[in-house]
Amino acid sequence: MYHYFKDCQSLEEAKSLYKKLARQHHPDLGGDTATMQAINAEYAAFQSNYARTSERARQQQAHAEGRKTAADYHDLDEVIEALRVKIEAALNMGLQVELCGLWVWVSGDTKPHKEELKAAGFRWSPNKSAWYFAGVPSFNRTPRSMDDIRQMYGSQVFTRPTRDDDPSPSPLPQPLPA
Repeated sequence: MYHYFKDCQSLEEAKSLYKKLARQHHPDLGGDTATMQAINAEYAAFQSNYARTSERARQQQAHAEGRKTAADYHDLDEVIEALRVKIEAALNMGLQVELCGLWVWVSGDTKPHKEELKAAGFRWSPNKSAWYFAGVPSFNRTPRSMDDIRQMYGSQVFTRPTRDDDPSPSPLPQPLPA
Protein backbone atom coordinates (compact mmCIF):
# COMPACT_ATOMS: atom_id res chain seq x y z
CA MET A 1 0.00 0.00 0.00
CA TYR A 2 2.77 2.44 0.91
CA HIS A 3 6.02 2.83 -0.95
CA TYR A 4 7.73 5.63 0.96
CA PHE A 5 6.09 5.26 4.37
CA LYS A 6 5.81 1.46 4.58
CA ASP A 7 8.13 1.16 7.62
CA CYS A 8 6.58 4.02 9.63
CA GLN A 9 4.85 3.01 12.86
CA SER A 10 3.79 6.47 14.08
CA LEU A 11 2.88 9.89 12.79
CA GLU A 12 6.13 11.28 14.19
CA GLU A 13 8.18 8.77 12.17
CA ALA A 14 6.17 9.60 9.05
CA LYS A 15 6.62 13.34 9.59
CA SER A 16 10.37 12.96 10.02
CA LEU A 17 10.62 10.80 6.91
CA TYR A 18 8.43 13.24 4.96
CA LYS A 19 10.78 16.12 5.79
CA LYS A 20 13.79 14.05 4.70
CA LEU A 21 12.09 13.01 1.45
CA ALA A 22 10.98 16.59 0.75
CA ARG A 23 14.59 17.80 1.06
CA GLN A 24 15.69 15.08 -1.37
CA HIS A 25 12.90 15.20 -3.97
CA HIS A 26 11.45 18.71 -3.99
CA PRO A 27 11.64 20.27 -7.48
CA ASP A 28 13.11 23.52 -6.09
CA LEU A 29 15.96 21.46 -4.66
CA GLY A 30 16.67 19.50 -7.84
CA GLY A 31 14.01 16.81 -7.46
CA ASP A 32 11.18 15.65 -9.65
CA THR A 33 7.67 17.16 -9.46
CA ALA A 34 5.89 13.83 -10.02
CA THR A 35 7.92 12.15 -7.27
CA MET A 36 7.19 14.97 -4.83
CA GLN A 37 3.48 14.83 -5.65
CA ALA A 38 3.49 11.08 -5.02
CA ILE A 39 5.25 11.62 -1.69
CA ASN A 40 2.72 14.31 -0.70
CA ALA A 41 -0.24 12.12 -1.60
CA GLU A 42 1.18 9.10 0.21
CA TYR A 43 1.96 11.16 3.33
CA ALA A 44 -1.60 12.50 3.42
CA ALA A 45 -2.98 8.97 2.94
CA PHE A 46 -0.76 7.69 5.77
CA GLN A 47 -2.07 10.42 8.10
CA SER A 48 -5.67 9.60 7.22
CA ASN A 49 -5.16 5.85 7.61
CA TYR A 50 -3.37 6.33 10.94
CA ALA A 51 -6.31 8.35 12.29
CA ARG A 52 -8.75 5.66 11.13
CA THR A 53 -6.66 2.85 12.64
CA SER A 54 -6.15 4.56 16.00
CA GLU A 55 -9.87 5.36 16.29
CA ARG A 56 -10.79 1.74 15.52
CA ALA A 57 -8.30 0.54 18.17
CA ARG A 58 -9.90 2.89 20.71
CA GLN A 59 -13.33 1.57 19.74
CA GLN A 60 -12.19 -2.06 20.08
CA GLN A 61 -10.73 -1.33 23.52
CA ALA A 62 -14.04 0.17 24.63
CA HIS A 63 -15.89 -2.90 23.31
CA ALA A 64 -13.51 -5.21 25.20
CA GLU A 65 -14.45 -3.30 28.36
CA GLY A 66 -18.15 -3.68 27.56
CA ARG A 67 -18.64 -0.03 26.57
CA LYS A 68 -19.92 1.58 23.40
CA THR A 69 -18.37 4.61 21.78
CA ALA A 70 -20.06 7.40 19.86
CA ALA A 71 -18.59 5.90 16.69
CA ASP A 72 -20.78 2.82 17.17
CA TYR A 73 -23.72 4.92 16.04
CA HIS A 74 -22.06 6.26 12.86
CA ASP A 75 -20.29 4.94 9.77
CA LEU A 76 -16.69 5.36 10.88
CA ASP A 77 -15.34 5.54 7.31
CA GLU A 78 -17.66 8.48 6.54
CA VAL A 79 -16.66 10.21 9.78
CA ILE A 80 -12.94 9.76 9.05
CA GLU A 81 -13.37 11.12 5.51
CA ALA A 82 -15.24 14.17 6.86
CA LEU A 83 -12.44 14.76 9.39
CA ARG A 84 -9.81 14.48 6.64
CA VAL A 85 -11.62 17.08 4.53
CA LYS A 86 -11.94 19.48 7.50
CA ILE A 87 -8.28 19.04 8.48
CA GLU A 88 -7.16 19.77 4.91
CA ALA A 89 -9.42 22.84 4.69
CA ALA A 90 -8.00 24.31 7.90
CA LEU A 91 -4.41 23.45 6.93
CA ASN A 92 -4.91 25.19 3.60
CA MET A 93 -5.81 28.34 5.57
CA GLY A 94 -2.46 28.10 7.37
CA LEU A 95 -3.99 27.36 10.77
CA GLN A 96 -2.98 24.98 13.56
CA VAL A 97 -5.13 21.85 13.51
CA GLU A 98 -5.53 19.33 16.32
CA LEU A 99 -7.49 16.10 16.23
CA CYS A 100 -8.86 15.04 19.64
CA GLY A 101 -10.87 11.86 19.37
CA LEU A 102 -13.35 12.51 16.57
CA TRP A 103 -13.29 16.30 16.87
CA VAL A 104 -11.08 18.72 14.92
CA TRP A 105 -9.92 21.82 16.82
CA VAL A 106 -8.51 24.81 14.94
CA SER A 107 -6.49 27.62 16.50
CA GLY A 108 -3.95 30.22 15.53
CA ASP A 109 -4.75 33.48 13.73
CA THR A 110 -8.30 32.45 12.83
CA LYS A 111 -9.98 35.86 12.73
CA PRO A 112 -9.18 36.54 9.04
CA HIS A 113 -10.65 33.11 8.23
CA LYS A 114 -13.83 33.40 10.29
CA GLU A 115 -16.25 33.23 7.36
CA GLU A 116 -14.31 30.43 5.64
CA LEU A 117 -14.34 28.38 8.84
CA LYS A 118 -18.08 28.91 9.26
CA ALA A 119 -18.69 27.92 5.64
CA ALA A 120 -16.58 24.78 6.16
CA GLY A 121 -18.83 23.73 9.06
CA PHE A 122 -16.65 24.75 12.01
CA ARG A 123 -18.17 26.33 15.14
CA TRP A 124 -16.56 28.77 17.57
CA SER A 125 -15.97 27.72 21.18
CA PRO A 126 -15.59 30.89 23.25
CA ASN A 127 -14.51 28.94 26.35
CA LYS A 128 -11.59 27.40 24.48
CA SER A 129 -10.96 30.28 22.07
CA ALA A 130 -10.82 27.81 19.20
CA TRP A 131 -12.94 26.57 16.33
CA TYR A 132 -14.15 22.96 16.27
CA PHE A 133 -15.80 20.42 14.04
CA ALA A 134 -17.49 17.46 15.68
CA GLY A 135 -17.04 14.37 13.53
CA VAL A 136 -19.43 12.66 15.93
CA PRO A 137 -21.48 15.10 18.03
CA SER A 138 -21.38 14.77 21.79
CA PHE A 139 -24.39 15.29 23.98
CA ASN A 140 -22.26 15.41 27.11
CA ARG A 141 -22.39 18.98 28.38
CA THR A 142 -19.79 18.58 31.12
CA PRO A 143 -17.37 21.51 30.76
CA ARG A 144 -13.85 20.27 30.02
CA SER A 145 -10.59 22.06 29.38
CA MET A 146 -8.55 21.26 26.28
CA ASP A 147 -6.05 19.44 28.51
CA ASP A 148 -8.86 17.25 29.89
CA ILE A 149 -10.07 16.52 26.34
CA ARG A 150 -6.53 15.64 25.22
CA GLN A 151 -6.16 13.35 28.24
CA MET A 152 -9.45 11.55 27.52
CA TYR A 153 -9.25 11.18 23.73
CA GLY A 154 -5.62 11.70 22.78
CA SER A 155 -4.35 14.43 20.53
CA GLN A 156 -2.61 14.74 17.19
CA VAL A 157 -1.49 18.13 15.89
CA PHE A 158 -1.34 18.57 12.11
CA THR A 159 0.66 21.32 10.45
CA ARG A 160 1.35 22.18 6.85
CA PRO A 161 5.09 21.84 6.15
CA THR A 162 6.91 25.16 6.49
CA ARG A 163 8.68 26.79 3.57
CA ASP A 164 11.96 25.23 4.73
CA ASP A 165 10.41 21.75 4.61
CA ASP A 166 8.34 21.99 1.46
CA PRO A 167 7.62 25.27 -0.33
CA SER A 168 4.60 23.95 -2.21
CA PRO A 169 1.35 22.91 -0.56
CA SER A 170 0.63 19.23 -0.83
CA PRO A 171 -2.34 18.14 -2.91
CA LEU A 172 -5.49 17.05 -1.16
CA PRO A 173 -5.14 13.39 -0.23
CA GLN A 174 -7.38 10.98 -2.03
CA PRO A 175 -9.75 8.77 -0.03
CA LEU A 176 -8.34 5.38 0.80
CA PRO A 177 -9.84 2.39 -0.97
CA ALA A 178 -12.28 0.44 1.18
